Amino acid sequence: MSIRRRLMTRFIGMLAGAVVLIILLGSVATYWVVQKVNEVNLVDDFAANGLDQLINTAEIMPNDTIRYDPELLKQVDKYQGWLQVLDEQGYAIDEYHTPADVPTHYKPGELIAYWEGQKPFPYQIVMLIREKNGKNFTLLYGESNPAKSLMNNIRSDLAFTNGKLDLQPDQQEALRAANAYLQVLDASGSELSSYNKPAIGVPSEYTMQIRYPSRSGMSVATWYDEQNETTWLISIPGDPLATGTQNPYSFILEPALVILIVSIIMLLILLAFWYANRFGSPMLHMLQWLQRLERGHYEEPTGAFGIPRSQRRNGKWKRKYKVYAEVLHSMQALSHTLKQDEELRKQTESLREEWIAGITHDLKTPLSSIQGYAHMLEADKYSWTTEEVREFAGIMLDKSMYMDRLVNDLAMTYRLRSGGYQPVAEETDVNTLLRDLIQRAERNPAYGEGRILFQPSEVPVYGLVHIPSFERIVDNLTANALLHNPPESILVVSVHSGEHADAFSIQFADNGRGMDSETVWKLFERYYRGTDTGTSDVGSGLGMAVTKGLIEAMNGRIEVQSTPGEGTIIRLIWDGPSETN
Repeated sequence: MSIRRRLMTRFIGMLAGAVVLIILLGSVATYWVVQKVNEVNLVDDFAANGLDQLINTAEIMPNDTIRYDPELLKQVDKYQGWLQVLDEQGYAIDEYHTPADVPTHYKPGELIAYWEGQKPFPYQIVMLIREKNGKNFTLLYGESNPAKSLMNNIRSDLAFTNGKLDLQPDQQEALRAANAYLQVLDASGSELSSYNKPAIGVPSEYTMQIRYPSRSGMSVATWYDEQNETTWLISIPGDPLATGTQNPYSFILEPALVILIVSIIMLLILLAFWYANRFGSPMLHMLQWLQRLERGHYEEPTGAFGIPRSQRRNGKWKRKYKVYAEVLHSMQALSHTLKQDEELRKQTESLREEWIAGITHDLKTPLSSIQGYAHMLEADKYSWTTEEVREFAGIMLDKSMYMDRLVNDLAMTYRLRSGGYQPVAEETDVNTLLRDLIQRAERNPAYGEGRILFQPSEVPVYGLVHIPSFERIVDNLTANALLHNPPESILVVSVHSGEHADAFSIQFADNGRGMDSETVWKLFERYYRGTDTGTSDVGSGLGMAVTKGLIEAMNGRIEVQSTPGEGTIIRLIWDGPSETN
């Protein structure tokens, strides 16, 4: 999977996770609000909202008794209520806290009269008829209503004439004893008159629904006078601290909303920290890595234990770095390449300084000789013989020829490096050509006698070579092997045929001092091994660099194998058209 797809997958997964968590938080908050609203509804008016739950959760036992939800029974106890279950004949089959003055049997129509208020009843009742387990039963829930009892006691003597409230002393005493107040309302709900009404906190106008919730502790009873079209309202306050004006739902919705918002904010903050650690930390690590590369430090930044921050102890990527695996691989490759280039630059700088020092030395040395002999010939106080003048001229000529070869070889190396030298190859008998060149080298007194052995190929070998360049290559390799090894060392030159036409190889093997790996690596650098005027007749010090360039110009390659103390083997290999084309 590409880094683009991995990043998209991670981002989509993160957003999906955030959405799921927010939905879960919203679901939990909604569930909590619903539960609290149900609790408020039960507290607000248990008779209207709690009885249905009470019936639905009730269990009928084998002995026809009923077991209720204990939590709902607590609400019944809170409002000092009572329960009574009646069968189809009106007999009470189960009771809960039923007072002694409540009947245990009701005649047909009697219960309806009590419920509708047609017949006085000492309690305010609510009736529900339900079917449970195939049986029909009636549930009565009653609460003591002091206001209603007081209204029943004084209603027969209440009078409102000529816009004035006429109360008897015993009625006034009953109202004051119960800490109740009386209001007379007209047809629109506006107050006409009142008695014992508090100065504040009591409305003077009412809507069509005159009701105080049970949570306020207010006991209310009304009586409608059809003759005068007035409504009589008796109210008995309960807990003086309960005003009845507060909205209980605000204590549910507001905390739920605040908690939900705070939870979402905290969730987003945690997701931001997680995102920064998951995606930002690797980016910061790579940025620090690039800054180190800019300063020339090519190692990956490490942690407290010296281990790269992106890796575990076993070398594998850490989880949060896997998404950037391609980038990290590229940065590792870049660091390795820059480090190699820096090392190569230092080596090249060192070689360049050595090369310049060698070239300067080998140019100044013959120039010094030529200049010295020229001063000797110029001096008037010396009279040189003809033989001495010829000797001086010969030395000066030799030094000038050395300088000429040095300059030509230097120019040749640059031409070969730049590709400006393209020799024309021709089909040549390699065995014959190499035998002639070896025989010519054997006649060189500087090499010594019997130090070169030639081993031709058993079959004729023909190759595409440029003969002048080939002669230069053989001369350079022969001189290098014989002049830089002990006098007793032997050079064996052999020809080997290839697998197909124009493919062959030539091997130069000596049993001399050999070379270490660093020398082999630098062998073909320009002027790695300097020369002096004592060996001016055998080269300029650029021979191996020129040799490698000439071989490559003829579509060949060179390989070197050397061991210190055992000797050196140099192979010239031409693979033929199959490689060059």
